[in-house]
Formats: sequence, structure tokens, C-alpha cells
Amino acid sequence: MTRKSPRPGCTPLPAGLAAPARKSLAHAGVETLEHVRELGRRRLAGMAGICPRTLAQLQDAMDEHGLELPAT
Repeated sequence: MTRKSPRPGCTPLPAGLAAPARKSLAHAGVETLEHVRELGRRRLAGMAGICPRTLAQLQDAMDEHGLELPAT
């Protein structure tokens, strides 16, 4: 069973992200999982500080909240 965000559009980023990843996401204006979804996996993977572990953490968080991370 997937959990939905209590406030659609406001699903927070997972707490366990490394500092370089958080800084890179913040610099890009990414504050929620919905913002992550707008970027897509390919653009995320190209950002500084975003490693395979971070992508996996974001994917897990999105799965948990019933969101999809597009490949683009």
C-alpha cells in the first residue's frame, strides 16, 4: 500500500539525503518530490552531488508516496 501526501504537491524530500545532494537540489529550486518528478531521472543524474544512492533514495520516497519518476 502506498502512502499519499497529506497535501498534494507538498511531499517533502526524504530526510536521509547527503548534504551535497540537498545543496544541489536546493540550488535548482527543488523542494518537494513533485519538483523531483518535474526534473526527471536523466536531468537529476546529471546534477552535481546526485549519485546513484541519491537517485535510489528519491525513487524509494516517490514509490512510497505513489509518485512516478520519469526517465526524461
